[in-house]
Amino acid sequence: MFSISAAAALGWLWPALEDWQRGWRWVWQTAFIMIVAGASLYPMMATLAKIDDRIVANAPHTLDGMAFMPYSTYTEDWGQMDLGQDYQAIRWMQENVSGSPVIVEANLRNLYRWGSRYSIYTGLPGVVGWEWHQQQQRAVTPGVWVTERILEVDDFYLTEDWNQASNFLQKYNVRYIIVGQQESGHYQGPGLEKFEKANGILWNEVYRNEMTVIYQVITDNQPNPADQEMETP
Repeated sequence: MFSISAAAALGWLWPALEDWQRGWRWVWQTAFIMIVAGASLYPMMATLAKIDDRIVANAPHTLDGMAFMPYSTYTEDWGQMDLGQDYQAIRWMQENVSGSPVIVEANLRNLYRWGSRYSIYTGLPGVVGWEWHQQQQRAVTPGVWVTERILEVDDFYLTEDWNQASNFLQKYNVRYIIVGQQESGHYQGPGLEKFEKANGILWNEVYRNEMTVIYQVITDNQPNPADQEMETP
């Protein structure tokens, strides 16, 4: 609103400058030119800074926002990951997943880290997005609702209980499960073992590359884990 009104005010003010005393007109025009010149420096200097701000120097110069991944590593509290694995898996999802199925992946309450990356780069809906962003965008609802959903994602990866995992998938209509380097590092523990053990029962492995696995949830005639002869933790 201020920008629009300032533009209109400038249009009205400029012709009136001829009626000002010469000294005041010179002072105003000098100040105006300095302000405009200072503001004009930002796009030039900021653009140069952004060009130099690269996660890895040898990544190609391109408009492809994913092109840096095959050349990059990323360090989390638990260790270092090869982003090339996520790149290949995300590309696979872009090329092979149709529609808008819900996916579940690591959700980091520490924002602006390497979480929710499959949802970000595929556009597929996740169980929950970045905590503070979701709370801002849903300010009329209690913020704890978002936090509780993130904790449910944590429980899904950490739990050894197949029934709990199955109930979570059904509750949020999840169709694809990401178990990559971030999930293995962020949710360390015996809960991760259930993904291989329940393969073919609750979900099917549809993609694997080194430490990155994608499972597709079995939805048609999905068996109840309680009815299966399985190793119960």
